[in-house]
Amino acid sequence: MTADTLPSTQTPVPHTAISRRWRAQTFSQIVGQTAAVETLRNAVRLGRVGHAYLFVGPRGTGKTSMARILAKAVNCATPTDGEPCDACQSCVAIREGAALDVAEFDAASNNTVNDMRELLPRVHTAPADLRRKVFIVDEVQRIKEGWDVLLKTLEEPPPHVLFVFCTTDQSQIRPAVVSRVQRFTFRPLTVPEITGKLERILAADSRIVEPDAIRLVAELAAGGMRDAESMLDQLLSSSPERLTADDVRAQLGLATSMDVDALLGALLSGDALAGVRVLDRLESEGRDLRLAVDQAVERLRHVLLRRLAGDPVPEAFAALQLREIVTAARGLASIDPARAGGGGVRLQIELLLLAPVTTDIATRVPADDHRSAPTGAFHAAPRPLPRPDEPRPVRSEPSSRAGEQGSRGTPGEVPAPPASAPHRQRPPTAPPESEARAARTARRDDVEEGPRSGRAPDDLIEKVRSGWPAIVAGLSKPSLKPLVEACRPVRTDGRTVVLGFPEDKAFLREKAEQRHAEFEAAIAGVVGMEVGVRCVATNLEALPPLPHEAIGRENLAAARRVFAGDLADASDVD
Repeated sequence: MTADTLPSTQTPVPHTAISRRWRAQTFSQIVGQTAAVETLRNAVRLGRVGHAYLFVGPRGTGKTSMARILAKAVNCATPTDGEPCDACQSCVAIREGAALDVAEFDAASNNTVNDMRELLPRVHTAPADLRRKVFIVDEVQRIKEGWDVLLKTLEEPPPHVLFVFCTTDQSQIRPAVVSRVQRFTFRPLTVPEITGKLERILAADSRIVEPDAIRLVAELAAGGMRDAESMLDQLLSSSPERLTADDVRAQLGLATSMDVDALLGALLSGDALAGVRVLDRLESEGRDLRLAVDQAVERLRHVLLRRLAGDPVPEAFAALQLREIVTAARGLASIDPARAGGGGVRLQIELLLLAPVTTDIATRVPADDHRSAPTGAFHAAPRPLPRPDEPRPVRSEPSSRAGEQGSRGTPGEVPAPPASAPHRQRPPTAPPESEARAARTARRDDVEEGPRSGRAPDDLIEKVRSGWPAIVAGLSKPSLKPLVEACRPVRTDGRTVVLGFPEDKAFLREKAEQRHAEFEAAIAGVVGMEVGVRCVATNLEALPPLPHEAIGRENLAAARRVFAGDLADASDVD
């Protein structure tokens, strides 16, 4: 056996994650956080480093890296203009995690009173190897009662101690703690900033990646450099050759641009079946529906920005009105991605598809002709108006005898029975009991079918708006109180009353949908007719005030004009 055929005994070098290999080691290597870098570097250069700092910002924006660099800078043997050399014994020990005087804690698992008490002896002990001890505490918002032990020490620490706290949520930290530290805000990184570093990493590793793929990774990182580096590490491990944007979408579970446009087309045209087929295809290919919703929202956002700027938009969106795009974006944005049970994200998308945007905004298709709306196209053409010489149908007033109207009609009336409900036609010689049963069935179908069967009075929405206090009183169950207080009547589609809920409270809208029968009964008791109820997410602030709310606002405005802002104590009034 020759030397060339001997088995190799060389141990393979373990792979190190890109985020670790490319972690910033000096102030100049920090990406994006210019204000924090300049302030801390000047503090080191001038000898004005404080005793405690708080770094606030989203994950992956450089907070912990900055804390380690600051620990190097205050202990470096040969700093240059406030910049650590990253070569001396102190810098190397801190970089490799071997410095005993630099301690990092994860407050997610070390946040109790006992943990803080164990920390105090280390704080008051002199440093062993370095000039200053540095305590870096990550996820510091998880500390609750433990601050009681540390507050006094944090206000007057020993001169050889430096605290650096890192958090993603400052609102969870006590104001007493924030007042004892210097606070620095780390902003999310921009797409060009992330793209620039990813290109340097790829150039150093001699890897070929399409520019569109790099930009897509940077956009998906949502401002976090660590997230971008982790995604790039995954993509390079599974794609040894040239990496394309389609490879990124396939490996990260993203939908293709064609699938996103197809889903939006189904939503905007009201073609629920086409939308369901798109969802089936996405799931069969292993795509993440939550990411598909995010992609659709981002797609509509770009279209909106281009439309507002007067720039040309893709041909598929050219015929749409601005309100239609906004309504679709609001519907998609109201989907709760964290919902796991009861159908999850897919059910929410399907419900949105079954409540077409063309019906919600009621601008392109008349309310009484929803069944004739075309499907498969973004833009639905309105029904042509009748010619002046054409005979117009005579519409009869609503009557409780729905069975008689549905079967016999009135003299001179042009009958227009729904094509989708032939079972409602009753023989004209039906016996009284059958006739009454037919009337009940017709009324029930009118409520279920909404605007496509039966016509409601033109003033139905005004009856609902003026009678809203009585409707609220009829819904007196405690479990219904938060639902009633959150919603307002928006409009009516035939005999269907549309109730609007705040866009940021999708869970209330879903609860109301589940208890629609109680809402229908309360509204029917006030308006005197059976109605259906549909709940949508909308901007309640854009709706006109209800009559009783308008009166209250007028009275309040009049009182302010009379009293000119003067306050009167209730005790002065007999």
